[in-house]
Amino acid sequence: MYAKTITAASLFVASLSVAGMASAQNLTVILSGLTSEQGQLVVRVYNSEKHWLSDKTDEIFQQQSFALQGQVKDATIQFSLELPAGDYALSLFQDKDNNGELKSNWIGIPKEPVATSNNAKGSMGPPDYKDAVFQIADQPAVQQLNLASID
Repeated sequence: MYAKTITAASLFVASLSVAGMASAQNLTVILSGLTSEQGQLVVRVYNSEKHWLSDKTDEIFQQQSFALQGQVKDATIQFSLELPAGDYALSLFQDKDNNGELKSNWIGIPKEPVATSNNAKGSMGPPDYKDAVFQIADQPAVQQLNLASID
């Protein structure tokens, strides 16, 4: 009886995993404007306006880092993310000192190159979530972004 319960529970969990994977779509990100291969690229995916641009790991939907050395061609890097259907916004920065944190000056202006989805720009501050948000549906999506130095 115990073995049958574990098997049934395992099958149920496996079916949930397969169902979740079936709804994931590929997001291709093409990032241009890289002037060096120094450090790493940190990509943060947000799925809520409330947590937009937070650096707290429990408020970031997904975070990935990519080594830049040998990956940049013609000032551009391309990578893919798997995301379930939904609304998202991306924040990226070139972490030149490999510390995993975006360096900023005393008033919060980034000292490392940054980009956001939809190439959203802020006015007297960071871009708004509503300007950066995009949708993942049943088709693969592409975001073409430009990395910029603000300081």
